[in-house]
Amino acid sequence: MKNCPVQVVLQTDNFIVANARPAGGGNKDFYEGDDLAFVKHRNYLLTQLETVRSIQNRNPYSSISYAKVILKPSALAKSHRPTRSLFNDRTSRVVGGGDLGEIFVEIRKNSIQELIKKLENVETKTNWFNLNDKKTPKPSRLRSEIGGISNIRPYSASDKRKFSVEEGVNWFLNSRAGGSYLVELFEPIPTRQNWDNLDIDKLRMLESFFEGIISLNINVTLSNVSESNNLANIIAVSLLEGISNGTVGRLQHVTKFKRRDKNLKISFDKETHMKLIGFLEVHPLVKKITLPSFIKGNEMSTRTSNSNLASLPIVEKDAMYPTIGIIDGGVAPIFDDWVIDRLNVIVETDKNLSHGTFIAGQLISSSSINGKEVFDESDGCWIVDLDVYPEESKYQEYYYGSLDFFDELRSSIPEMKSRTGVRIFNLSLNTSTQASTDLYSPEARILDEIAEENDIIFVISAGNTDGNDTRREWPKDRTEAIQILASTRNDTIRTPSESCKNICVSALNPPNLDGIIPFALSNYSCRGPSLRVGVKPDIAHVGGSGTWTSNKGHGLMSIDVDGKLIDQCGTSFAAPHVAKTLAMIDLSIDGNVSRETLQALLYHHAMLPDVLSGKEYTSLAKHLVGFGKPKSAYDTLNGENSSITLGFANRVRSNQKMSFDFAWPSVLVRDRKCFGYAKLTVVASVPFNHNYGAEFIRVNLEGFLRQDDGNGHYLGRLKPIHKPNNLPDTLLEKSRISHSNKWSQIKKYDRNFRGVGNSTNWRLELETTTRDRESVPSHGIPFSAILTITDTSDTKNVFDSMKQSLLSRNIDIHDIRTASKVMPRV
Repeated sequence: MKNCPVQVVLQTDNFIVANARPAGGGNKDFYEGDDLAFVKHRNYLLTQLETVRSIQNRNPYSSISYAKVILKPSALAKSHRPTRSLFNDRTSRVVGGGDLGEIFVEIRKNSIQELIKKLENVETKTNWFNLNDKKTPKPSRLRSEIGGISNIRPYSASDKRKFSVEEGVNWFLNSRAGGSYLVELFEPIPTRQNWDNLDIDKLRMLESFFEGIISLNINVTLSNVSESNNLANIIAVSLLEGISNGTVGRLQHVTKFKRRDKNLKISFDKETHMKLIGFLEVHPLVKKITLPSFIKGNEMSTRTSNSNLASLPIVEKDAMYPTIGIIDGGVAPIFDDWVIDRLNVIVETDKNLSHGTFIAGQLISSSSINGKEVFDESDGCWIVDLDVYPEESKYQEYYYGSLDFFDELRSSIPEMKSRTGVRIFNLSLNTSTQASTDLYSPEARILDEIAEENDIIFVISAGNTDGNDTRREWPKDRTEAIQILASTRNDTIRTPSESCKNICVSALNPPNLDGIIPFALSNYSCRGPSLRVGVKPDIAHVGGSGTWTSNKGHGLMSIDVDGKLIDQCGTSFAAPHVAKTLAMIDLSIDGNVSRETLQALLYHHAMLPDVLSGKEYTSLAKHLVGFGKPKSAYDTLNGENSSITLGFANRVRSNQKMSFDFAWPSVLVRDRKCFGYAKLTVVASVPFNHNYGAEFIRVNLEGFLRQDDGNGHYLGRLKPIHKPNNLPDTLLEKSRISHSNKWSQIKKYDRNFRGVGNSTNWRLELETTTRDRESVPSHGIPFSAILTITDTSDTKNVFDSMKQSLLSRNIDIHDIRTASKVMPRV
């Protein structure tokens, strides 16, 4: 029996120290020794600036325009970006970004001339100097920045819109879409009484936006889309039937949230839509025009696997059960004994209870119904029923598009948490839209905000493919599996599952099905990649086979609204397994445990299924199952004596790092060389800025496990788990993002040590870096780090060896299950 619980290191304030990091890299000459090529490149950029100026001069709406600066892949690092000398607040202000290495800058008429002058006056010859008898270039900052730029382009209509007008009109035929274009602006519209704070150019741009819409003489209503602070610069633009009354609806009050009118009659006249879109895509204030998402239905088949009633678990008096909120269409009365509260948003006649009831049955009894090989948590779960999703045909009677639905969650979640204390919410609903590489969906932004404001976690299904995009079943041959994945389209995870503050779950096949590879990615499960940073999906769990089998159907069973056994499949039914384990971890720890620690514990012991552990899948597996399939809550919190797991939780502020010195367990040291396996997981709540597209994460918290080289220098010994073995440790920024999870708020590292170094002195360090023009917020970066050291032979008592070593150095450690009694943050 496991009896070695996770140990929390107390008094971690003692290990938060000043971070005297060395200065960043020096100026890089991208054209060293090739001055003719540099001049040609400089002249090319001058020509592009003239194009920007020409287009700006022809724009009737404003003397302000925006340009897209595209960097070379070798110039993505902060130290190479053109934001100190060329583009800055004194010349052309940086206002955001798009895809990786794309910078958006504000251009005014006087700033273009200043930019041109800088390019004309830059030194055109390589400046050489001798460094240790080696000829080394020493460029000015300006030459370095110019050399790192690939292109400077006007921000154009093609950057703003990716759909045709005909596609837009047809999209709105679906009443669930809500009928409004989502228009993202380069800056939020201030309230009318604050316009006097604007400079003359900004004021004229804003006025021309109003005047331009009115001059179209079409019936347009504009409003804000959500209460979310993250969506302040996005407005909903609705084209209505009828003629213009010379106003622009609620535009003047766009910064004051008001639910949009569900009874508005949307116009489907293509020519009128063309007039509206034509104006929006040429006005400089407009950054993006996108079609709204709508939530896909959660209809289920009604086939039961057994005509007999299922044996429902009985609530045991004085037993401890986790609590989970189910955000769905409602839970059937058969589970009334387990439902501790209901929201009752949807009237009874408008509910479809099948989907939510199946999920409730899993949370309450999946282990006994499906077996511990599928789900190894004890039966029983308190249910908080957030019945907010109506039957599909009734959707438009409750919500105006998906954002209206998510704003209902904004008001419902705090109420239900205050009434029940629930912190884990199962959200097995997705929208119609695939997650993007450079756009973070409004729905995901809202979920992030709700989660942080209420100290909760959403567990979100990754989404299912549409019928025609379902992949062939996972084959035994690995090469064939890779070919299937490479040939499949339209199977990217669905929004809002890209939410970085919450958990996205993909689906695995169940075991023991005829002709089905156990624990392979289910053929319907959506997958990554989505965003340029991090790992999505985060976690995978059994969700049923997409192919019905004669021996066990879909292989995942639960209970229907009549109390009968039913089998189904979907990422909808993988998510509750993860939600239950997460809630069990929370229940097992006394007091309040941080969101970062809950997530770190879940990810830390997750394992890739054997079928995906081959070297062929090293770079691919993370896009399928993220960090893998989690262990049970009990196995997560308890280990064997052949390993020890240490937890650290605190905050790092500007110019700080965490530095924890320790001795390698003596039982794993032979001839001064260190043996064993080490694994480190770090989860940090870092600030986001969605103006910067794919680069929205602005602070990076990196973890290092370092060993003394014998001369007082500490060398890093771990590697990111998703980094292929054949890649060097020195990578360009783009490769670090792709393979080392740089700029992700979740990091996981490991390595097997078969006799490393000549010292037992080790150091765990967590260090921050910031993106260009950013700083660590004053409240710091909350983090949790989990470190495990294991004897791979399972024969050495690592737990006692390490624990005694730490105690001998007066380092306080405590069982995580009761650590909150002696420290404020776990």
